[in-house]
Amino acid sequence: MMNIITRLCTKVVIALIAALPFIGCVKYEARIFDVDKPQSIFDQEALDALVTLRSVTGTDPASHPTLGAEIALSAVGANHSLYRLMQEHMNEISITTSVYPVNVFNAEGSANLTALSQALELNSQTENPLKVHFGHLLWHENQFSTFLNSLIADIYIPGESGTDVVHDFEDDELGHSFPMIGSGSNAVVNDPNGETGKVLNIKGPQTFPQIRINLPEGRTVGDYKNVMIDFKGDGCCGYYGAGMRLGISAEAEDVNLGQYGSPASFGITINSWGRGLINLPLANLNLTSDQKAWTSFVLTIGSATGSADYYMDNIKMDWELEGQTIVKTPEERKTIFTTELEKWINATAEAGKDKVSSWSVAYQPIDDTDPSQLRSGVGRALPANTFYWQDYLGKDYAAIAIKQLLQQANSQDKFFITETNLLNNSAKLEALMDFIQHTEKQGAPIHGIVSELDLQLNSDKSHVENLFKSLAATNKLIKVAVRIQTGNTVQQTTNAQYTEQENMYKWLVQSYMEHIPRERRAGILFTSPTDAANQTVASGLWTNNAGYQRKPAYRGVLEALQNQ
Repeated sequence: MMNIITRLCTKVVIALIAALPFIGCVKYEARIFDVDKPQSIFDQEALDALVTLRSVTGTDPASHPTLGAEIALSAVGANHSLYRLMQEHMNEISITTSVYPVNVFNAEGSANLTALSQALELNSQTENPLKVHFGHLLWHENQFSTFLNSLIADIYIPGESGTDVVHDFEDDELGHSFPMIGSGSNAVVNDPNGETGKVLNIKGPQTFPQIRINLPEGRTVGDYKNVMIDFKGDGCCGYYGAGMRLGISAEAEDVNLGQYGSPASFGITINSWGRGLINLPLANLNLTSDQKAWTSFVLTIGSATGSADYYMDNIKMDWELEGQTIVKTPEERKTIFTTELEKWINATAEAGKDKVSSWSVAYQPIDDTDPSQLRSGVGRALPANTFYWQDYLGKDYAAIAIKQLLQQANSQDKFFITETNLLNNSAKLEALMDFIQHTEKQGAPIHGIVSELDLQLNSDKSHVENLFKSLAATNKLIKVAVRIQTGNTVQQTTNAQYTEQENMYKWLVQSYMEHIPRERRAGILFTSPTDAANQTVASGLWTNNAGYQRKPAYRGVLEALQNQ
């Protein structure tokens, strides 16, 4: 039995060995797994395959509007990828928000526009230079207000004060007497104490000498606050009494006397000299404006007592000249700020000469609440870096700037006024046209209007169409500065909302071309060509990550142009 099993096993092994060559010759076939691409990849590839915007607008510039994008000056100066992207797709760049006085002026009021000059030069030297729109030259925000306001600051001249000895009896002869009120007498005598020179001795009941006072040159009674005297008297003879009396008159005559405390109340030691202790305020006299203007007057002074016998010396008066504030007149302020405006315009015009083709001279000139008025900061606490040129230069402020620009700009340069919130606001557009007409009457041409539109997906299209029709009727060049937001952050915006944004951009470009005549089309400026860097606003034609990928909104603009 064992032999049989052994023989069977041997045959099996031999058979297996014989089959090995055939097993080794079988060809290997790898299994193929087909994984589908995400739809988002296909969608992005389709967008990436589209032609550039510039390839359409460049073929027939007369039929297509100029496309522009607002980008930072630094992106141009650094030849940033964003700038190169705009070169590929746009006809124009706007550096509207990049060059503001607050950023380029130093504390002495000098502008440094080197970065602007270098960036414009770089753009002009590239293979595909872009047209440049510059603004806003005159705006109330982002101004170097600290310096400007310092130019018209009130000038304060500090006040002065001092004491004048108006009469000390030294020049009077011994025995000399002065006119007086009362039945007593007065006479110049030597100081009985021997402490000073001559003094005045007053005797008798209710006796008040009247002394002519001539004030130092340049001062009037109104400059003085009080009258002070040195006093020496005994208890019987004026130290107590009914109090001091003081009066001012043009001549030695009866006069109403102001009443004050007795000499004793001023802290004088009895029968000793109280030097300058008796201090009688002139405010008690209720002097008239005429009296305050006197430079010479009669001073009536003394102690009201029934048995006077006291001495008086060194009549002094304290004076005080109040500080003076010098406020510049409206005419002076206008002159100052005209000079500063011209300085700012000259600096930018010099940097942009031969490299800037259009200028937004004034931004947001018309008040939103009351379109009949220019915007103003009068009567309001203004935020930092806020300055309203029109508050000092009036309605002529844009004309002043344009006239200055004309001295350096090229003959073909175009001047614009940029305004916001014109949608469904015919009164504001009318006011804007009135402002433009006023400016042109000053000899300052305005070629066009830039209407800034900040739209949402649900913005009323009829309002936009009506605005386009109204703008077309102005017979001015019309540029639209626009962005269309989804209403959500980049992270929260849905595919459906991106599609709505695409359709809205497509409709806007088509509506612009439909309602604005070809000869009036100054272009469409995308104020947010890419989504916000912080991803909080989804409004661009490109994303702001992963190399500026095209969005559906890009296709919307392209299709509108291709359908022209």
